[in-house]
Amino acid sequence: MGVSFAATGNIAPASGDQANLVIAGNFVATGVSVAAPVYGAFNVAIYGSGGPNGNWNGTVQLERSFDGGTTWIICGVGGGGQQAIYTSAGTGTDYSFTANEPERGVGYRLHCTAYTSGTINYRLSTTGVLGTTNGIPS
Repeated sequence: MGVSFAATGNIAPASGDQANLVIAGNFVATGVSVAAPVYGAFNVAIYGSGGPNGNWNGTVQLERSFDGGTTWIICGVGGGGQQAIYTSAGTGTDYSFTANEPERGVGYRLHCTAYTSGTINYRLSTTGVLGTTNGIPS
């Protein structure tokens, strides 16, 4: 079990949203999203403004922390060792996938490591066990 992890900002879903933990926002420069503990299945979407396949130019990676947020590690995806790093060169590339975290107390965030142009929207959400057992948020 990881070290206890507390959210670093607002993770409350919008009114009517069926998820019970939502990290959503956008990047218009390099930086990091709010971080929150995630346990069980969750969704990730990274996309440009202006509808599906909106134009953005940058790099965003999915990171997790096992030590309460002191150290952040790029997630692996697909079991083949590929890192969860997503890049668009302004060509309308969207990314949307589901993932699973088997360990309680692990924190997740999105990190924009390179930015050139456009608005990079993101959402990480779950109706997972952590949210339902801990009531985050009600």
